[in-house]
Amino acid sequence: MVTSEEQVEGPMQRWLKFTLLLLAFLLMAAIPLAMQLNNASAGSIEGRVSDDLGPVVNASIQVRDLFNGAMILSASDTGGAYRVAHLPPGQYSLRVEADGHDSLWLAQIVVEAGRPTRRDIRLERLRTTNTGSA
Repeated sequence: MVTSEEQVEGPMQRWLKFTLLLLAFLLMAAIPLAMQLNNASAGSIEGRVSDDLGPVVNASIQVRDLFNGAMILSASDTGGAYRVAHLPPGQYSLRVEADGHDSLWLAQIVVEAGRPTRRDIRLERLRTTNTGSA
């Protein structure tokens, strides 16, 4: 005899538990897949910043989405390399600035899904003028 506080699990309750567990498992399996798909649908802009003496370290990299105006900031590393990743496909502009150098601006850089767009940057060093008096 079953009292009112005890319940016997019937086929409907077992089916519901099984369904919820299966749904939870499928959801957990789908998260990494969704992350991979997101990375596959994004692109990047990457390259190297240099001048006539070699790599330019810590150059400021500004990437602007020409569709919505969003801006992402980055910097070149000790080898002059930079990479701005996870960009939706579209058109971008790129501005590069570094102390002691002229800045450079590139427009209409096309980023495609799943592919890096390479832009190597060559900056000109600022010329110093001697204004000393004799």
